[in-house]
Amino acid sequence: MSEDAKSTDNSFDTIKEVAFQNIGSMLRDLQAFEDAIKEENIPEIYRIYQGKLHEELKKTSNKNHEIDQLLAQKIHDRFTEKFPFMHETQEISPTMHYYKMGDYYRERPTIAIDADKPEIFVLPQIQQEWDNYHPENRDTLDKIEKEIDHLDANIITAQSELEQIDAQLKEIEGEKAAKGNNKSLFGRGKDEEEIESLSQKEQSLQEERQKWLPYVGNLEKTHQKREELIRSHRDYRLRQAVVTKEFRLIDRYFGSMEKMQTSIEEFLADYLGKSEGGDQA
Repeated sequence: MSEDAKSTDNSFDTIKEVAFQNIGSMLRDLQAFEDAIKEENIPEIYRIYQGKLHEELKKTSNKNHEIDQLLAQKIHDRFTEKFPFMHETQEISPTMHYYKMGDYYRERPTIAIDADKPEIFVLPQIQQEWDNYHPENRDTLDKIEKEIDHLDANIITAQSELEQIDAQLKEIEGEKAAKGNNKSLFGRGKDEEEIESLSQKEQSLQEERQKWLPYVGNLEKTHQKREELIRSHRDYRLRQAVVTKEFRLIDRYFGSMEKMQTSIEEFLADYLGKSEGGDQA
């Protein structure tokens, strides 16, 4: 046998050995994954599924979201067992679910569980409202109230101002007409100067009139603006009331916002077997 033939045989043997090792490794991973599912060993399921398991095996085993549903159900069961005051409100996807605090039907979802990672977090919009919550701060409400008062005052003032402006415009119109009809040969220059002065005053009044006209010229639009301000005021007060209640629930169930974060972090670590003394299967 030639040297080239021997080299080819050695290369093929090496390829076969690597292939057998890879296949063997995949089979062992698959068997370990199957055992973890049978034993409901959640940390081991995540370790294999998110790390070692081949992509094709992942797709096959989760073709109809079987693994997603298993992981979502398991973390749901443990989560609601640990925090019985948390209630699922909405399924966003097979692995993403929203939860609320308390069992009153008007409570809004505040916590999300993503079973795929897994991750537990406060919904971003809720977190933003919680971060910006200052019950003693009335700046926003005061600003809206001032806008409403300003609008109301302008509506009332506009009616009176327009009446006066219209009366002055009518008077100027009469004076200009009189000056135009009574021009004399010797007083023509003076009359024209007076007419020009009256025209400038008229222009100034027209500009002033345009400033007030929107408040009464289109009352429907003005009233609509007022309703929007009132609605903003009401909605802001409602959000403040909702957040206030949520803070009370947090204090009631956890003790404080910081303790809530710690409790959730500790739960997740324990669930994944990463807590001190936890199951590191």
